[in-house]
Amino acid sequence: MIRFLLIALGILWCVSGCQEPASRSPGFVDDRADLLTAGERERIEVYHRRLLEDLNIHLFVTILANPAADIDSLAVKLFDEYGLGKSTLAARGVLLLVDPQGHQVRLEIGYDLEPIFTDLLVGRVEQEQMVPFFQAGRVGPGLEATVELLVGAALRQPEETGTGKQQLPHLSGGGGAKTGATIGSGAPAKKPLANPGRITPGADPLETLRIYQEVLRERVKDPDLAIYTPESREFFRKWLVTDAQQSNELNSLSEVLDNGEVRRSGNFAVVRSDPGARTRAPYFLRRADQGWQLDFATMSRVISFNHLNQWHFITLNHPYMFAFSDWTFDKNGFPEE
Repeated sequence: MIRFLLIALGILWCVSGCQEPASRSPGFVDDRADLLTAGERERIEVYHRRLLEDLNIHLFVTILANPAADIDSLAVKLFDEYGLGKSTLAARGVLLLVDPQGHQVRLEIGYDLEPIFTDLLVGRVEQEQMVPFFQAGRVGPGLEATVELLVGAALRQPEETGTGKQQLPHLSGGGGAKTGATIGSGAPAKKPLANPGRITPGADPLETLRIYQEVLRERVKDPDLAIYTPESREFFRKWLVTDAQQSNELNSLSEVLDNGEVRRSGNFAVVRSDPGARTRAPYFLRRADQGWQLDFATMSRVISFNHLNQWHFITLNHPYMFAFSDWTFDKNGFPEE
């Protein structure tokens, strides 16, 4: 499944095991243009606070009211004014600077995060994740989706201790990237597949997942593929899918195919990993006359992710629970080893 999609349609950023969020903090968002709703701002603040606590990374969002003459120099200036990274005992700060009037965005990266959030990675995340959301007029979800990919990159790297570089004149040396972004210019079109007949449901669940793997690899965004259940096709028609999401999902799916097992009951099937693999969510499939189809509609209703990209069930009341009869779940729906 596409990870941010499930975060957004489940309990958006259900952080720290879905516990009650801490009190609101002003240390993570500066929305000078009032583009975010109160709910979006609150989610971002809670999410970034948890990332500071658990990943030792201080992320800050600034949305400008007036166009920036030089967004690069302004990013460095604001980075120092906010003191991003000082609370991490290292230069582990990230500034997401949005310039709606100037039609541009910049991610400024602290010194100690530059080996993880390289200029190449940041540029790709901006262009393939942030920009499509902004074009669709979805600034809050676009910021959350962007950070989700940065978190994935951070989780793949061991945390390093501070280098002492915050003794330098600036907490950031210009690492990061900028790109053009016009808010509300129109969501990218979901082009129908030229030859949809070649994407057909598999005779078994794993075959369908391998076909879906090719869909992700080719960046196909057609919502009406036969490998999706009818409800999932309707679901995808309404949802934004980006290249970055598909790339991220491709990596996750490859791990599931390499390590997963299939559980079946009648016309239902689940491909699951070990309960200790907290970032590998299960896949749900339903058998139709053509073969096994992916049931993303149900997955979106019952699965969500926390701030560390760990999956959990929103509810245990669904037709695929037969596949987890040998597992136990905590009060927040996280599988226990």
